[in-house]
Amino acid sequence: MSNNTLPKDVAILTSFASFPAGYSLTGIVEDQIRMLAEYGHHVHLFVCEHFNAKPEEELFKHDPWNRDKYTIHKVVPFAHLKDYRSQLDVTDEHKEIIKKGADILAKELAEYKIVFTHDWIFTGWNLIYGLMISNICKREEFSEHAWMHWVHSIPTHNFDWWNLRSYQGKHRIIYPNSSDARRVSEAYKCETDHVVVIPHIKDMRSYYEFSPDTYEFIKDFPGVMRADIVQVYPASTDRLSAKGVDKVVNIFKHFRRSGFTSCLVIANQWATGRQRKEDLAKYYKRIRIAGLKLGEEVIFTSEWKDKYATGIPRKILRELQQLSNLFIFPTSEETFGLVGPEAAFSGALMVNNKSLSMMWEVQGGTGVFVDFGSFERQVNFPMGSEKDYYKAVALLITARLRRNESISSKTFNRLRYNWNNLYEKYYAPTMAERMMW
Repeated sequence: MSNNTLPKDVAILTSFASFPAGYSLTGIVEDQIRMLAEYGHHVHLFVCEHFNAKPEEELFKHDPWNRDKYTIHKVVPFAHLKDYRSQLDVTDEHKEIIKKGADILAKELAEYKIVFTHDWIFTGWNLIYGLMISNICKREEFSEHAWMHWVHSIPTHNFDWWNLRSYQGKHRIIYPNSSDARRVSEAYKCETDHVVVIPHIKDMRSYYEFSPDTYEFIKDFPGVMRADIVQVYPASTDRLSAKGVDKVVNIFKHFRRSGFTSCLVIANQWATGRQRKEDLAKYYKRIRIAGLKLGEEVIFTSEWKDKYATGIPRKILRELQQLSNLFIFPTSEETFGLVGPEAAFSGALMVNNKSLSMMWEVQGGTGVFVDFGSFERQVNFPMGSEKDYYKAVALLITARLRRNESISSKTFNRLRYNWNNLYEKYYAPTMAERMMW
């Protein structure tokens, strides 16, 4: 995932003295660190000299392979902060700290061409740090540095340091929504294109504290995070036919033809022995005939790692289910179907088998009911052919996915605010533009 077109080293400037769990800004910075590290950058986090360090092992406990891409620099001078209303009010004591801090940071930041700050040019509490930046940027050796200043709140005052033009060099304000971008540019007396919109990160991996193995699964199969339609279907390898996996594949084929990206994860157990491997080979052939990419659009977890041939642990399964928005359940012979309630817990659209009478009871009549056939009765395809029928079912499902506010909201947020989407569509282009401009 490394990006060789951008500087490897990226600096993030904060005045943090710790990483309090309840402080939203520290969570924002943590997500930025882990996202940038995931894409091959070495992140240099600048914090207060009295920082109560958070060990790399703790920050990267879910993605330990990135620990060596993160360095803490405890060099920002400590100061008893004051909520200033004007830069004319800065005390002599703080002026000394500003000069000291500017000299320290100028030496430390010289080699890092991309620098993010967080509220340093925004709040009165951080005014002394913003003035450190102003001091540094007057130095010739910083003329080519790209400064990106995060502003995390709506500017509703008119402070005298809110003037982006007063900072020499390459500066942009980063703001998390476009609705208020013009208000920000007016407050900072700059052009609208000097305010760059980058949404905040809210990645399900970090929010739900997924396990390292689940992180690795997503790394190996990114579609489970990034596809429009995601289903995780637990099924024993010897019961793939009874579970109607071929029907699910046929429906997913039509998702693809309708222009949707999709990812079907078959969490299959007991894929051991010659017979089971032969059974899987038949399904691999059907998937390829359907035009779906095995290992990308359809994934069998037994093929992921040798140790999971008998099934992935429940924790990984549960975490992958959190990413799903659909559960098609065309099973033909169930007494209860434990995977049904489990999938419903994840907030997926439930598509149940109308041909199986127990399904209505177990699911309480909730969800979508479609005839898939069962041991009780065969289905007479009303659309003229089985092929047309599954196409119609796929269209019905996509309509329901869009119409269900809860599911469409979950899907939108999963797709938009994950690390990968934000880095590739926002961070990388913004950093590249700042380096070239």
